[in-house]
Amino acid sequence: MNGSKRSLRFAGLAGLCLAGLFLCPRPDPATGAVRTLPRRGVTGSSAVNEALRSPTEEGRIEGLITVLTGEDLPAALEAMEALASLGSAVVPRLVSEMRRTRNNWLIGGALVKMGSQAVEPMVELLEDAEEATAVDCIYLLGEIQDRRAVPTLIRYLDDPRDKVRMYAVTALLQIGGTRAVEAVLSRLTREGKGLEGFIVESLVRYGRKSAEPVLQSLSSPDPRVRREAAYLLGGLGDLRAVDRLVVALRDTDAAVRRNSAYALGELASNISEPEWVVRALAAALGDSDRTVVDSARGALVRYGRGAVDVLLGVARNGDAGEVVASLNALREIGSPEAEDVMIELLDSPQRDIRVAAVAGLITSGTGRSVERLLDALRDEDLRWFATLALEKLGAENPQLFFLARPNDPTMSLRTQILVRLGPAVVPVLRDFLRDENVGRRAAALWILGEIGDPTSARDLIGHLTDPQLGWMAGLALKKMGKAGLEALLRYAEAPPTATGAERAVETLALFDDPRAWDALEAAVRGNISRNGRIRAAVLLSVSGSPDRVDRLRRYLDDDGEDLWPDVEEALRAEGQIR
Repeated sequence: MNGSKRSLRFAGLAGLCLAGLFLCPRPDPATGAVRTLPRRGVTGSSAVNEALRSPTEEGRIEGLITVLTGEDLPAALEAMEALASLGSAVVPRLVSEMRRTRNNWLIGGALVKMGSQAVEPMVELLEDAEEATAVDCIYLLGEIQDRRAVPTLIRYLDDPRDKVRMYAVTALLQIGGTRAVEAVLSRLTREGKGLEGFIVESLVRYGRKSAEPVLQSLSSPDPRVRREAAYLLGGLGDLRAVDRLVVALRDTDAAVRRNSAYALGELASNISEPEWVVRALAAALGDSDRTVVDSARGALVRYGRGAVDVLLGVARNGDAGEVVASLNALREIGSPEAEDVMIELLDSPQRDIRVAAVAGLITSGTGRSVERLLDALRDEDLRWFATLALEKLGAENPQLFFLARPNDPTMSLRTQILVRLGPAVVPVLRDFLRDENVGRRAAALWILGEIGDPTSARDLIGHLTDPQLGWMAGLALKKMGKAGLEALLRYAEAPPTATGAERAVETLALFDDPRAWDALEAAVRGNISRNGRIRAAVLLSVSGSPDRVDRLRRYLDDDGEDLWPDVEEALRAEGQIR
């Protein structure tokens, strides 16, 4: 098209917005263009009067079109009114003129003002029209909003040209009515990836202003139309849809049932008394189609705590499939009220029910679940979910895992859970280092070592002098690795007590690190207790490298003569020499 001319149709998806008779936005999914009329009439124009004095109809039409496309806007508006009054005979000429004139919005205005008179001529023009003319005619038929155009526009929903289909959708939804909406829904089922998004958006916008035709489409004999109508009703927020969607949960088509359940979930926040809807959705948990069950479950989750009592009833009394679906919904809701029934169902003979129950305790479990979850760790089918549930409970309340009875066979499992929780439980473990119960103190030391959080190294160092658990503190420092060694090296430079010195020496020997052996050599020569020096010498003699052993022996032969008898006796006691 010539660059100086404008087209009534939209270039691509962008529309022309022109002041005057009507506003032409981009094809709005549902509403189409918005028409506005000039507020004041136009008075007699000499150019218009001259055109009207032509002796022939053709002359009058051409004269008025010349004024219409000229620079004098008031005269053009008057010419538009005059052309509209000439009737349907002028339609083909006006449509033709739209292709080449810059004031095509006024030509379109004339056609729209003709109203129903312009419908049949434009329908005829569509038969053999090229794309640009077809788009303009379809657009104008939507603006005129005459239902006689609906059958023709429906045919153009199957046009191979994307732009033509797009304008047919917009025009049909501008005209509205059940037949038009059902036709667009039917096109949606066949569209694929072409204009699917555009059609859905158009239908939603239309439905929010006029939901009744979409509601009527839920009774269509075509199951594909019913599917799309059910899905769309969920996004319209119109509560008139609730009754029909509940009925549609029993539709013969599984996809209709699935989409109806989905839509009822979308409407959940708008329903003030949802119990009867919840019961209908709960009944759908027994549907033979898995996709319907999943959709119903997802919808029930949207009703939150309002669905809990009904779901608990299903979990206690439903068949296996219903029980599993209800437990999964309760898990997603995260209802503490569901804990008891979930614990009970851990004993179910059916694997799927046990798995759903233990998974539900991830969100619904409390301290009362710990013992049963620890038992569930022994069941290979349940272990993964049980671990997740225990980790969640441990993160919320680590103390639960220190409440074991003496000789509790689950203690090692409790320990593993706390280790998996990592640094998050370190503050609680530090508190247990001061516990009166030696078993809990030992467990806290061991777990801190396994976690290896550097911030707890000082706590472990402080327990080296514990007469019952000093050795455990040393092992925990070894498990901590680098951070434990560095803390130990600092401590070994000036241990505050003889017991601390001896424990530091014993722990240094656990590390296969040159710095640890250097520290042991320094301890032999250092200012620590005599027993500490002797023990450092023994450990170097037994486990040190040949070079270190040679240096130790030279030292003992020279400066450390007073240590040798005791070192020799200790080595003999350990069977290292005869």
